[in-house]
Amino acid sequence: MKLVKCVLTSIMLGSVIVTSPASAADDDSYWDIESFVGASTDYRDRGLRLSDGDISAFGSVGAYHSKGFYIGVDGASIDDGLGNDARTEFYAGYSLDTGDYIYDFSLELEGIHGTSSQYYPEIKASISRDFGLAYIRGGLAVAPEGRWSAPDVDSYYSYVDLDVPFPMLPNFTILTHVGYDVRDGRSNIWDWSLGVSAFVMENIELNLSYQSSSLDQAIGKDGFVLGVKIYF
Repeated sequence: MKLVKCVLTSIMLGSVIVTSPASAADDDSYWDIESFVGASTDYRDRGLRLSDGDISAFGSVGAYHSKGFYIGVDGASIDDGLGNDARTEFYAGYSLDTGDYIYDFSLELEGIHGTSSQYYPEIKASISRDFGLAYIRGGLAVAPEGRWSAPDVDSYYSYVDLDVPFPMLPNFTILTHVGYDVRDGRSNIWDWSLGVSAFVMENIELNLSYQSSSLDQAIGKDGFVLGVKIYF
């Protein structure tokens, strides 16, 4: 419980910090603050289990500028079996909406924390479009110093997300994801997921998904994940 409180407290403190620019914004240049807290029956990253099938608490807070710039932090409780019990991700980037397509570029710093802390930088780029009947996004992420699942191994991750709203049920959305991680010197990994999300209230989202990975290890075991998010 101490860890859960620390994660959620960090998110709330981050929210207080990033709201300060918004108070000084003018009509043509302003910041929007977006945040959420939640929990899930398992915490997964690209199909791999980071909480060993245990319940995870997580949260996020970000500041988004009217000109397209953004900055924020995510946090979650984990249990990787190696003594690590928290994950953080600091990010900063720029999003360009051309009307038809949205281009996004960001730098991220992933942190895995326990008896010590390890950090892994990552560069990301994506392109997305809302076709009305479906929303599609494709992207590439490059981690030159590896990630938590394969430290010191170059990672080149490509993915495609497809979200399809239920006809006549705008609060329900089918979520699909396929990703492929090319890892220099190690076996490459496929991951995929299929799920559904539903807003039971304006700011409360429930989601259920089945997630799978081609990694033939315990952390790559398939399974269902049930989660809830509360947006602020």
